[in-house]
Amino acid sequence: MRRPLVLVFAAAALVAGCSGTKSGTAEPSYTTGAGSPSASSGSSGSAPKVSNPLKTTSIESNACSALSAGKRSELGLGEGEQGTTSAGPGCSIFAADDKLNQIDISPVLANKNGLSDVYDTKANNEYFEPTEVGGYPAVYAASLDHRKNGKCGLFVGVTDQLAVNILVQYDNGPGASDPCPVALKVGEAMIETLKEG
Repeated sequence: MRRPLVLVFAAAALVAGCSGTKSGTAEPSYTTGAGSPSASSGSSGSAPKVSNPLKTTSIESNACSALSAGKRSELGLGEGEQGTTSAGPGCSIFAADDKLNQIDISPVLANKNGLSDVYDTKANNEYFEPTEVGGYPAVYAASLDHRKNGKCGLFVGVTDQLAVNILVQYDNGPGASDPCPVALKVGEAMIETLKEG
């Protein structure tokens, strides 16, 4: 079963959550700025700075290039299904052995202040937990907390201007009860893929 990538626009917010609570039918929804560069021009720059910005040209045009074939294999993932959203490219990747376990990767191009835009809207989130992924600033955040239901949102700052959203939606296996470690592993694999160029 394929779950489509959906973008929902709301003024001055950048959070990830999930709509729907039925097992196997959840669709990701991303709330971003109003869709124009000016929507996030008031960022306070509150997120940690990215000390070693990564080259992001490939993921800005094809979000599925965020994970190399080797990294997908290591993580037990199949090939990604590329999609285009109003905020930029998106990629849905399913577990090789279970199509009910899905990961969506989306560079958030609609916002121009990277992870700072996520920090600036943390009051809109049910959870907001700063962390690091492969030496890069990141934050677990979502407007609704469905982590006990296999859903976890992670934003990774790959440059000071670009954050990548990783949304895990696992219905089966260990990731269904503890999805954030899955998001972390995907984020680490993405960083390694981008470093390799």
